[in-house]
Amino acid sequence: KMMQNVHPAPENNEDDLYSGYNDYNPMFDTEDLENDVAFQQAARTSHGRRPPVTAKIPGTSSPRPLATGFGAGFCSATLTSSMGRPMTGIIQDGVSRPMTAVQAAGYTKAAVRGSSFDPLGQARGPASPLEKKASDSLEEKMKQLEKKVNELVEESCVANSCGDLKLALEKAKEAGRQERELLRQREQIAPPESINLDLTYTVLLNLASQYVANEMYAEALTTYQVIVKNKMFSNGGILKVNMGNIYLKQRNYSKAIKFYRMALDQITSFHKLMRVKVMENIGVAFIKTGQYLDAISSFEEIMSISPNLKAGFNLILCYFAVGNGDQMKKAFKNLLEVPLEVDYEEKYISLNDDLHTNLLIEAIKIDSLSQLERERKSLAEEYIMTAAKLIAPAIETSFAVGYDWCVDAVKASHYVELANDLEINKATTYLRQQNFNQ
Repeated sequence: KMMQNVHPAPENNEDDLYSGYNDYNPMFDTEDLENDVAFQQAARTSHGRRPPVTAKIPGTSSPRPLATGFGAGFCSATLTSSMGRPMTGIIQDGVSRPMTAVQAAGYTKAAVRGSSFDPLGQARGPASPLEKKASDSLEEKMKQLEKKVNELVEESCVANSCGDLKLALEKAKEAGRQERELLRQREQIAPPESINLDLTYTVLLNLASQYVANEMYAEALTTYQVIVKNKMFSNGGILKVNMGNIYLKQRNYSKAIKFYRMALDQITSFHKLMRVKVMENIGVAFIKTGQYLDAISSFEEIMSISPNLKAGFNLILCYFAVGNGDQMKKAFKNLLEVPLEVDYEEKYISLNDDLHTNLLIEAIKIDSLSQLERERKSLAEEYIMTAAKLIAPAIETSFAVGYDWCVDAVKASHYVELANDLEINKATTYLRQQNFNQ
């Protein structure tokens, strides 16, 4: 519209297309246009076929062309595009450079600073929000799957405790399948160091335990082997105890001893109680095979480290088997010296007539801890009575002398009340021998 007000374009006259420049620049000679290479090149473009743009100078009423004058070999012209936006072309030394346009797709400020053209965003850089969301969703899926595995292991343990061994095994197997799927998916997105070894160990250990509960010993041994042979499980060697227990149940005593000893090498002295229990199992396996001297070595070591009633009684049995009377006496005295750690009588004696105290004493007499203490005391008495009846005829020249020695030994211990039982047992033995006077 502004062009029409200033320089109306001639109708149907392409030769007068640049007449506006003649009015304002007398130096512009139309007769030389045919010989001007730069002009002819510009005329062949779509820009060369459009009228010039003029504008008013602010504060004046006269229009001025947006580009005036042609220097020697140099021309600058500002034209309008079909959308009305200005477009600038440079003609220099007879060659026109391409017109600049609006910023094209794919060009950014980084490209202006010299980076390579990357319209598709394929260059390495921060992950897009879509990529981050996909990664987050995959990690969340891993967490849910790991949670599911833990739940299956817990359900398996609960089923075992309720006596449903078949269901416990099914849950354990399903936990194993889910955990393997979790491993496959995690290996695709993370390095091997990120694998949850504790979860793998838990799943395998529970599966092996459920196999044992269902008396599927071959499958249990195979599962334990997977754990034991994997060097990534730092404490897997201790499970050789479990394998030894299986062989003991199968009456394969030589293999049981072998695995017990290998497990003993894995257990440090810090875990004293565990070492003692493993040595007890080794001694029992030796008794089963008739290797009494080896069994004696195991039980003597136990009695020197951590004396207990079972080991003391088994030691007496081994000495009886080899017929060593002196060692039987020594072992019997050691058995009497094993601390029972049960002050059974003192707990239930009321020192006054306080009603509240008496009610408390009556209450704890029937609780589970009191029942456990009674069982331990009853077991200790059974060990001592059985050992005395066993060794009495073998430790002295006659049954009577041997029994008297045992009674005297019991009276000197904290099992004084057992002396009367031994006297009665001595009397019944005389009755069986028909020695009525004694």
